[in-house]
Parts: sequence; structure tokens; C-alpha cells
Amino acid sequence: MKLFKMLMFAVALLAASASTSSAQVTGKWGFGGFISYTSPLFTFGDRFGSGVDKWGLTASYVSSSRVTMEAEYHHADMKDGALQTKAFSWSPKALTLKQYASEDLNSASEYSTRFNSVLISGLWFFNADRTMGEGSFSPYIVVGGGFYDHKTVADNIVWPGQSPNEAIAAGGGKDALGDQLPAVVMNTQIDTRTAVTAALGFGLEAFLTPTIALDIRGRYHFILSELRPYDAWGLDKAFPLQMMDLSAGFKFYFWE
Repeated sequence: MKLFKMLMFAVALLAASASTSSAQVTGKWGFGGFISYTSPLFTFGDRFGSGVDKWGLTASYVSSSRVTMEAEYHHADMKDGALQTKAFSWSPKALTLKQYASEDLNSASEYSTRFNSVLISGLWFFNADRTMGEGSFSPYIVVGGGFYDHKTVADNIVWPGQSPNEAIAAGGGKDALGDQLPAVVMNTQIDTRTAVTAALGFGLEAFLTPTIALDIRGRYHFILSELRPYDAWGLDKAFPLQMMDLSAGFKFYFWE
């Protein structure tokens, strides 16, 4: 929470600095899109792997040569999570303990999370005399905050707490050694929340033409939300949700 307050204070400072900075490029609006490679971190990273799973749209206003204010929407889908792919231990009979992955037992197993998010960010450029001429480029710091709406769903996940008799009653088969396979699935589990979020990172904006810019950035995201624990898979409660991403996209600028 302290980190979030610090980042929000930084956004306010960026906005305030716009009125006192150089006005060489002031008044330009930009619209763009991007895709991202996302890597969940810490307890969130134990649930989901990395991948190119996020895309988004941005609207920008150049307040000054130093500062651009940006509104962003993005959508992310993370699939093949740990409940689906990670092995759990189960005993098909006395004195026997085996490892099973839900997706190997039930092809309909799915553990996924989806984000729909809105951020307001300030981009502070290192170049005080930043221009938008063809071939020019400017590194920047990006600080933002907003809301991440997420829905994490565990569906058709095989339940490690079942007994062999329950597995038989559920129609479970047997493996090559003749041991009973678990077959009972858990009720659908859903963790969903619209959570306050802060983001911090660095980027580079490079102009290919006076109106088209390539934007590359890396950011850390801090999300005040949680996912329930799953002890059978060794998954602790995930709080807060944290992730890093590397984004690339294009912006199209137009005069006011």
C-alpha cells in the first residue's frame, strides 16, 4: 500500500510539472496499440507462466517536451495454470503414493486468469529539448495507477482429496499397473476482483516519421488483489499480484 501511495504521488508530480515545462511540442494528441510479453512474479508466478498474452490501446496527450499523459486499456489472458499442469500426490491404495496432473486425467481441466484494465500514466522524458522529428528518440520513466479487473477460474480440476471409492464411483479408470485413477473434479473455483493497481517502468519512444513513433517499455505492476491457496499443489495465497512486462507498439500523433 505504501508503494502504491508513492507511485500515485509521482504521477501527481508529473502532471504538475507539465505547466512549468517547455511547450515546444505541447498540444499533440496520440493514439496507439501494443502487445506485451508478461511474466507473473512471486506467488502469482507460481500459478502462471510467462508469455505474449497481453494487448492494449493508448491515448496520449503531450503536455510539454518533458511530460506526456497517457490513458491505457489492456486485456490479458493467462492460460495453462498450475492447477491444470502441476502434479499433485494421491494414494490409489494403501502404502502407494503417486503423482498426477489434472490435465492428464481430465482433458477439460482449465486454470486461467483474465485481466481487463484501465491505467492513467505520466511519462517523464529525460530529454528536456525533446522533439518529434524523424529519427529522434527519447527515453522516459513511466508511472501510473488505475484499476485491474481480473477473473481467475479453476474448472474441471481433479480433486486431490477424493478417496479411491469416490474415484471408482465417478467412473475413474485404472493405469497401466492396475491402480485406480482419481476422477472426481472440484466445483468450479472463481477468484475475481476489481483492484487498485500501480505501475512503474522505463521506456523509449523513437519517431519513425514526425507522426509515427515506436514505443518500447518495461514495467512492474503491483495489484492489490489475491488468489486463494491450494495446499495440495503447494500454492500459497497469492497477495499482492505482481508481474513484469515488456511491451512494444506504435503511436500515431496528430496536432491539437
